[in-house]
Amino acid sequence: MAEVAHGLHVQPDAEKNVASLLKLGFVHKVREALSGKRGGAAESEELRREMSEFRREIARMIAEAYSPERVAKLLDSAKKLVDEAAKALEELSYEKIVDANFIALTPLAIGLRNPYTEPLEISISWDPYMNLPFIPGSSLKGAVASLAWARNSEWYELLRGEGGEEERSASPVVFLDAYPVAVLGRSLLSVDIINPHYREVERSISEPESSPTPLPFLVVSKNVAFRIVVCAARHRFLSRKRRPNVEELKSLIGQALLSGVGAKTSLGYGRLKQQESAP
Repeated sequence: MAEVAHGLHVQPDAEKNVASLLKLGFVHKVREALSGKRGGAAESEELRREMSEFRREIARMIAEAYSPERVAKLLDSAKKLVDEAAKALEELSYEKIVDANFIALTPLAIGLRNPYTEPLEISISWDPYMNLPFIPGSSLKGAVASLAWARNSEWYELLRGEGGEEERSASPVVFLDAYPVAVLGRSLLSVDIINPHYREVERSISEPESSPTPLPFLVVSKNVAFRIVVCAARHRFLSRKRRPNVEELKSLIGQALLSGVGAKTSLGYGRLKQQESAP
């Protein structure tokens, strides 16, 4: 099966960037598949099968490469990046109000249309510089703001920005991108599938032509811990008559992440719970 991925040995290090390897492998595969072919329905179907097999195999290789012992340096680098970002914000008069680790109770599917992993067709949120999956700070903030609105919490205005639609101020609260900090299971990544049964035929569903077509995609495995860091503009907090309750924000974050973040949350994906102690 290794020839399917053209001998690309995906390793999680700076010299073998996964985003670059995916695109390079995809280009080689398409070039090879089209070589000497003249087109036609039969050859188009063959190409579709070959590309599907390529995506399945390359996803498996990436998942196997991201074992705990192989990602240790990457996780350390991600921790340093977050520390540097928090320090930079502190120098701009922000203060760190949340710094906690949350462990994935279920697989995490996020960024299914990420440009850096698009050769997989169904993507995953990926930082090409850190060579790691991550949860965008905007996704975290949106999930917490949604819950704050439902609970009629004062944090809703702080998270979306205070004022009317025409004169709304920027939010004083910053959620940093969340990176994995520990892999407590067999691998940082796993291969999952979506299994559609129908193919569209002339803009309609043809029941007689129904056929399960597994589509593999990468997810963050359960038992992977992420670091959640939130900073707030100090002067904006001090200018308020009453300092917002940070413990309430922490509770909102915990409840929002336990409900799920990312895609397929209605199916139980993306649920995280705060760790009692650092991994």
